[in-house]
Amino acid sequence: MKIMVLCVDRDDDFGVKTGLNSPFIGREENLNAALALGLKDPEDSDTNTLLAAISIYDEMVKSGIDAEIATICGDVKVGYQSDLVLATQLENVLEMIKPDRVVLVSDGAEDEYIYPMVSSRVKIDSVRRVFVKQAPTVEGTYYILIKMLQDDKIRRRLITPIGLVLAVFGLVSLLPKIIQLVSEWDIALVSGMAAGTIAVVLGFYLILYAYRTGERLKEFSKKAARAIRSGSQMIPFAILSIALIFLGFVYGFDAANANSEAGILVQTLLFVSGTIWVWIFAILSYETGRFVNHFLSEGKIYWTYLVVSITVFAIGFIIQGAIDATQFFLGYRTYDEFIILFEVICGFLLAVFGGLLNTVMRNTAGKKVEEKKEIAESVE
Repeated sequence: MKIMVLCVDRDDDFGVKTGLNSPFIGREENLNAALALGLKDPEDSDTNTLLAAISIYDEMVKSGIDAEIATICGDVKVGYQSDLVLATQLENVLEMIKPDRVVLVSDGAEDEYIYPMVSSRVKIDSVRRVFVKQAPTVEGTYYILIKMLQDDKIRRRLITPIGLVLAVFGLVSLLPKIIQLVSEWDIALVSGMAAGTIAVVLGFYLILYAYRTGERLKEFSKKAARAIRSGSQMIPFAILSIALIFLGFVYGFDAANANSEAGILVQTLLFVSGTIWVWIFAILSYETGRFVNHFLSEGKIYWTYLVVSITVFAIGFIIQGAIDATQFFLGYRTYDEFIILFEVICGFLLAVFGGLLNTVMRNTAGKKVEEKKEIAESVE
């Protein structure tokens, strides 16, 4: 009876941090992978998990058990894509090793999502979860929390829901007081808005912190400064895009205020209808700038511009058709049903055409890369 010790890394820390290609089969390959990840990130729990799997394998070999060890890795995009990669690697490993039993080793519940996948292909004798020991002091706990919050995945999962709850709670508590303040203009109501205001500010701060908005804005400002100093052709197009976005807000508010007697739903529809096409041309202006800048700087045509343009127009037609249909069914405005149908069909046809064009372009680019590799291999 042959037993395989299987280590699982669902989010592919080994590939992302070390550049190694999984699966790793055999003690030597797994030990080299654990050493490489340990040198790159000594605090990654996957290092300890793999070392634990090697330890289990060594114990089995000393006991005279016919054993083998393997590690499979998924993908950074945890979910369907990572599980698809894991399933492919698992089938390859099972075909090569041909085990009768499996001992599954993981560092937590996330990796154990693969349990049904493994159990459907081979019998699982045991599941070993590896916990990393930490210092039991206050300083150690503080350090662990700080390191956890530096991980993008953990920070988004923990902080984003808290920020959303605070922001929604604050907005809901502030809305009636704002309406009352506007209608009565009683300055005494401001003091009762303190708690809601704090909740809104703190909620949005946590959301911005979870997605590193400050760092991204800093990086964006650096790129913008470099573009201005280098005389990038993107600058006028970007300025035009910003102006169009602002103009879209103006048109939207003007369309909504022109029908102030209508309900909130109709005013929202009018606002979106007044802004949608102005914002679409803002996006097209920005993409045109990228197209021109890419062509003048590298002498190549930025083909993605066509796909983005077609997709943006498709979204515009679909949204406009939905708005017109909603207003028609509400009886607010009378539209020709043919026009609404034409807008929706046109939007879907453009979306399909954009998707097909994107697929053709990717396949063409992939063939060119393969041809270059074949030429390079033949030259070597």
